[in-house]
Amino acid sequence: MKNNFLYLFLMFFFSANLFAQTPSSQLSYDKRIHDFGEIQEKDGKVSHTFIFTNTSKVPVVIGGTHSGCGCTSTDYTKEPIKPGSTGKVTVTYNPANRPGFFSKEIVVFSNNAKNYTRIWVKGTVVPSLRPVEEDHPYNLGSGLHSSLKVLTFGSVKRGESKEIGMFYANNTEKEMNLTFIVEGNHSNITFTNPGKLAPKGRGKINFKYTSSSKKQERLTFNIYPYVNEKKTSTPIIVKVTEISD
Repeated sequence: MKNNFLYLFLMFFFSANLFAQTPSSQLSYDKRIHDFGEIQEKDGKVSHTFIFTNTSKVPVVIGGTHSGCGCTSTDYTKEPIKPGSTGKVTVTYNPANRPGFFSKEIVVFSNNAKNYTRIWVKGTVVPSLRPVEEDHPYNLGSGLHSSLKVLTFGSVKRGESKEIGMFYANNTEKEMNLTFIVEGNHSNITFTNPGKLAPKGRGKINFKYTSSSKKQERLTFNIYPYVNEKKTSTPIIVKVTEISD
């Protein structure tokens, strides 16, 4: 809670100061936006250096930078940049635990923070392939791992549906044929069986429960995975409360 308050305070502080400042016309950048393209999370931090020229008739001093994300850091020319001379701002982006597209703005302050310029870095982070046990902690048997062991749908009103997604992984060096079979008469839960799963392959299955009960009742039943037509040792447990109203 305290950290959230501090973050909001800092955002308000920088926003308020920014409104009191004016865009700088003294600095001309070689470019304002750098696109890293696709970067691999496993390769770690990436950096780009923006080059600017002081186009004014007086020296310019870079006083600092600001970004709304802790994933970026900067280094910049500290000494005064004479008229006609160049300076630089190096922006470093840390892709750790940040899969997918990103676009980050960096505000560069100059002349005792009276002026500012904006630059951006963007790209797409290709996530690292983590160990099976890290993303799929439940060993269901026969080399099959899953992200969930219990599907808790909670309360479902008559005529309503709820859906839960579960990730699964083949932790063997051989292809497996994967099917899920519901034990008992529970046709209200539906899903599409995965079928063939490549060695070390991963996937996702969506389980959908639609209530049709005219009375309130709590249900608990099992869905067993079958690997190569063999029943695994551990089931997926379904828990749901059907409500008539």
